[in-house]
Amino acid sequence: MNWITRRGMTNRPNTDVRPQPVRSARHPTARGTRRKGWAVRPLSFIGVCLTPVLLLVGTAGTPAAASTSVPVAIQSTVMIGPRTGTWSASGGINDSGTLVDVSDHLVGNGQIHVVRDVTGSQGTFTLRIDGSVTGVQPDGSIDFTDLWVVIAGTGGYAELHAQGTGSAVLAHGVVTETLAGSVHFD
Repeated sequence: MNWITRRGMTNRPNTDVRPQPVRSARHPTARGTRRKGWAVRPLSFIGVCLTPVLLLVGTAGTPAAASTSVPVAIQSTVMIGPRTGTWSASGGINDSGTLVDVSDHLVGNGQIHVVRDVTGSQGTFTLRIDGSVTGVQPDGSIDFTDLWVVIAGTGGYAELHAQGTGSAVLAHGVVTETLAGSVHFD
């Protein structure tokens, strides 16, 4: 059967489904004055313009990936009277400097809570140390175990996160302390 008519068109049902141009309700007479698909172009343009903005907004609240935790050891010596001392660290932190116990509270049941500002060549960080008495030696020295955490930082330590356990000995007005744990930066 021949599907071609005199005009060169087919009598066959239209199986080619193509989207028809959308005509604006405001301009019903604009028929034929615009190209096919004209109503989609402004939306495409808006999409192209908004995509970078949406990507930026979508990632603005996304936290950066944290670095891998690594072990750290912090040694400190604190003079009880002025509550000042020195410290050094190795492992995840390689620095040394001075420290100040800005507050210490004896709870009365063998526990002490200390907030310590630690200053080194790369910046400062603040530790919160919760200690418990584990024993009193015959010479009068007092042994402690500690839990510690970094609660703030500045400079190179602004993104520092660290925590761990420790031990300390108070003898003759001097606390000698070893803190061990893990650190990461993010």
